[in-house]
Amino acid sequence: MNSEALTRNEMKFLLGIGSALALRQLGLLMVMPFLAVYGRELANSTPGLIGLALGIYGLSQAVFQIPFGHWSDRMGRKPVILFGLIILILGLILASWAKDIYLFILARTLQGSGAIMAVAYAWVGDKIAGHKRNKGMSVIGMLVGISATLAFIGGPIIHRWLTVPQLFLLCALLALISWFYILVSLEDDKKTEPKASISEKISFRLYLGNKDLAKIIMAGFFNNYILVSQFFIIPLLLESSLGTEGLWKVFAPATIIAVFAMRIAAKYADAGYFSQASALSFGIITVGGIAYYFDNPLIIAIGVILFMSGYMCLVTLLPTSVTKLSQKHHRGTLTGVFNTCQFIGSFVGGSLTGILWGFDPLYSISLLLIIAAVGAILCKYANLKEYYVQ
Repeated sequence: MNSEALTRNEMKFLLGIGSALALRQLGLLMVMPFLAVYGRELANSTPGLIGLALGIYGLSQAVFQIPFGHWSDRMGRKPVILFGLIILILGLILASWAKDIYLFILARTLQGSGAIMAVAYAWVGDKIAGHKRNKGMSVIGMLVGISATLAFIGGPIIHRWLTVPQLFLLCALLALISWFYILVSLEDDKKTEPKASISEKISFRLYLGNKDLAKIIMAGFFNNYILVSQFFIIPLLLESSLGTEGLWKVFAPATIIAVFAMRIAAKYADAGYFSQASALSFGIITVGGIAYYFDNPLIIAIGVILFMSGYMCLVTLLPTSVTKLSQKHHRGTLTGVFNTCQFIGSFVGGSLTGILWGFDPLYSISLLLIIAAVGAILCKYANLKEYYVQ
């Protein structure tokens, strides 16, 4: 039997966790193009409050990643993920009921408060052996990528028949199906020691001085900055040629190509070349960003393909590296730190890109290129082999 291949139980586990993350991504992206317009229909709405409703999801994600990760270290991964999904479902249902902008902001906050990503990554680290972990994360990344593709294609199509509140209810139903699947199909994980020993507390402090771990966490911040910045920039660049409803024509093929690139990068990283693979991924994003200086839809589309390929590779490689750099009894907390920095990157990316775009679109694009280039340098000089934990 090939020791590198994922077993049936491992695939079952990865499909369960991946479905939860994919459905959350689907719920976020499917309604995202319509939220700004929909927000104007709510009572007491102002442009500032609508912007807050859009951004508060990422901010609440950032706030709750570490607590959820820490709770999972103490109580186990499965119960915390189930609890987080319940909060997400309640937030989606509340958003469908909201007639007032303030209630809608509360609903978006609840959606972000179900911060299960750090717990999911930690659980993958617990269940999948180190030499197969990039492959396992690529399965999850593929599911998330497919959900993103379905959101970009299906969102504008479904919106022809369903209102935004009904879209929220549809997403709540899908999340509920995922909740039942995890409840019934995935075995309870053994929780770690309820109280950390002195030696464990000392070992956790050692992570704080790990410069390579700090580089990976910063790279996660940059990757999410790039993601949100791109989703601000690309629709505006293609508005006159494709319009909002035509964006799927670029994003769908870009995501499909990116999934194949992600699989290749995972194998390359598993062979011991994480630094090279992640640095190359940031480099590809940098090259793709240059296309945004040209007023040509075809060139911009090529840039989007390069961006999606680089991003999808990083969304697999970076969290996997965090799980390899951590012991099990600290893994949830450390992945929480990583994901907190990621979502802060989302918040900063959207805010700063919007501000710079107001002065000159070239400022936003140029900063995007600089951040991608710095990310490549960080990953290039991140030496992980010394710290890997199987």
